[in-house]
Amino acid sequence: MSAPVSPRLYILKLALTLATLVAMVYFVEWQPIIDAVRHANLGWVVLALALLPANVTLDAYRWHRLVHRLDPDVRYRTSLAAVMSGYPLGLLTPGRVGDYVGRALYLRSISATTSVTLTFVERMFTLVCCLIFGLAALPYFLITRVEVTSLAWISVLTLALFGAAILLVLLLNPSLSRSLLSTAVPFKRVQEGLAILKQFSRRDTTTLFGLSALRYLIFSTQFVVLVHAFAPDAGWLITYTGVVLVFFAKSAIPSITLGDLGIRESAAVFFLGSLGIFEAAAFDASLAIFGINILLPALTGLLLLPRLRLQTSGREATQVVPIS
Repeated sequence: MSAPVSPRLYILKLALTLATLVAMVYFVEWQPIIDAVRHANLGWVVLALALLPANVTLDAYRWHRLVHRLDPDVRYRTSLAAVMSGYPLGLLTPGRVGDYVGRALYLRSISATTSVTLTFVERMFTLVCCLIFGLAALPYFLITRVEVTSLAWISVLTLALFGAAILLVLLLNPSLSRSLLSTAVPFKRVQEGLAILKQFSRRDTTTLFGLSALRYLIFSTQFVVLVHAFAPDAGWLITYTGVVLVFFAKSAIPSITLGDLGIRESAAVFFLGSLGIFEAAAFDASLAIFGINILLPALTGLLLLPRLRLQTSGREATQVVPIS
């Protein structure tokens, strides 16, 4: 039987929830998002909204598969709630680092270090999908839209392909990743987090990569659909090319902005505009994808913040399931 929640602790959780809500209202520029949706074709907006549950549930399912390997008693709905609780904290922190905190504080059955490690692994698979698909589209953009394909561009593309390939190999081989990272970062807390990688097989990571690619297809399609909400005459293939490059740029450029605002919009205007899509449509579609995929889940996740574990008693342990 769990210990009763201290009234002081519960008040602290409510204060955190209220402070997060106030910060969201204060920092997020709501009017441009509302104006963008008003000018859109509502049919396409509804379709993008209809894809949101698939995006969020698949995001949670990827993380649940990792958590369930370590603790088979964790249910999917618990993992989903942990992921949702990370959205509001991630929205208000640079690089969405608050997402790590929200998941770690919500899920009680594994240690915070383990939770952070699993979240990082999941994020790296999303990153490698953005890099791979972006690098596949970048040569077309350079050949057709850059007047002079210089040696510098070719060198950058070659190095980027090499880097993405190395990252993919490391992600698909957890034992190799653990060995290299343990040698490169010999800190005790990091070693504890890396120890859990021993519990995952090549099959686990290959499945995770496939799920990440599927989720990438979903949120890319949402963006493409929203571009058509503002520019109905845009070609589908060209729009997909531009959107893939937008996510590539957003992933390749380190962001210190809240919710990646600014990076995504600038990349959308540059790439989609260069491909012949109105810059205003590209900007509005970028705001709309932020509102649908980040802002709406963050508002929902606010309801879960009072359930965060702000203090623990006893020793945290991670249950490990042997791999058959």
